[in-house]
Amino acid sequence: MSNQQLALDLWARLGSEGKAPNELMNAAKVLPFYSVALEPWLTRMQKTYLQNLAQRGAHFKLVIAPYGGGKTHFLMAVGARALTQGFATSYIGCSAGVNLAHSFDVYQAFIKNLHLPGNDKPGVLALLRYCLHNKQEQIQALHAPDPEAAFDVWLQEIAQEEYPEPAFGRVLAAALRHQWQPEYAPAGDAALRWLRGEIDTLTRGEREALRLARIPQRAQSELGKNLLFSLITFLKEIGLMGVVILFDEVETLFNVRGQALQRILAAMRVVLDQASGFTENAPLFGLFAAVPDVVEHLARYPALEQRLAVRGAPFEEGNDFAPQIHLDKIEAPLPLLTELGKKLLALGKVARSHQFDAALQEQNIKNLAKVATDFSLEIDARRLFVKSCVNILDLQVHQGERAFALEELQDRYRGYWDELKRREQEQEGSEP
Repeated sequence: MSNQQLALDLWARLGSEGKAPNELMNAAKVLPFYSVALEPWLTRMQKTYLQNLAQRGAHFKLVIAPYGGGKTHFLMAVGARALTQGFATSYIGCSAGVNLAHSFDVYQAFIKNLHLPGNDKPGVLALLRYCLHNKQEQIQALHAPDPEAAFDVWLQEIAQEEYPEPAFGRVLAAALRHQWQPEYAPAGDAALRWLRGEIDTLTRGEREALRLARIPQRAQSELGKNLLFSLITFLKEIGLMGVVILFDEVETLFNVRGQALQRILAAMRVVLDQASGFTENAPLFGLFAAVPDVVEHLARYPALEQRLAVRGAPFEEGNDFAPQIHLDKIEAPLPLLTELGKKLLALGKVARSHQFDAALQEQNIKNLAKVATDFSLEIDARRLFVKSCVNILDLQVHQGERAFALEELQDRYRGYWDELKRREQEQEGSEP
């Protein structure tokens, strides 16, 4: 896809929804177009965690911002950075069908969205092909006299390796062999489905071929926990630096309370509890994105409060070890939105192949940023600002450029707010 096509796709999305794509590889490609002010914080996390602590143990942070406050954008930026640092990365949205209070659901979502460095596609199949390609290159580099025998020895070692889930190595080896030599691995497709978490699809014969017992519902949570940390261990063994998991509630603008908040709390509690037995050797960096309300509820879960409550200097004051990251502290709202607007202006130039009057539009952007910061709502101004700015710029591509009075910008801003509110309510109403 050309640079202009990429920019236009992003332009359309921002103008419609005002928010970042939450598909990791797509986000990694477009982040440079409109990301502002994040670099210093990303660099700090890279140096402290990605290049050091998270390669040897499990560490967690709570990313806090109001609805529309850039949480997904921040997670995508961290995920993109992690991939460049050699980490496997998975983005998990707390959406319908993913019960984050259930470890097996967490594992299924994790493996489905698992991205590896240099790979555009996520998932188990991409992981298997990545492993096979890397091992073949290693065998060739060592000039093994019998490459097939060397490969077979490697698979036997995986099958015999001890993992938190005892069957993991054996099933993984069967799946790898199926990708390498399908004719010699009749249960390979079943192994692939098992690794995806589709355990109920295996027939009795397939389970017998893989020496697997049927897992009752009550035991699936334990299986999910053990599978997750078995995979994390394996990814480190094949040369990756570790694993980054990005938990995002994907909150709507106005669904502030109730089950959404409880799912966030449950997700954090479950994963932290899972990690507690494996932190010594689990190279894991986990980020949870949440609304500010979550902080006052930490006391309900002592395990969360012990790990995620701030004691001492906060992250924004230079304490890299602070467990909470407050996105509203990155920069003051007015200069931040003004800088963001200039980024969007540059994006619009590419997306629309239009030469904007920079001086005129920068003044419009300053005025719109003032409107956004003065607009009092129970949401962050950033998402509405992005949507408003893109639409106002795009309007001028077709109708000619002009200066916008503050009163008109206020009216348009409120109109875009009403539109987003209506759309979110319609989405909530359509959910089962």
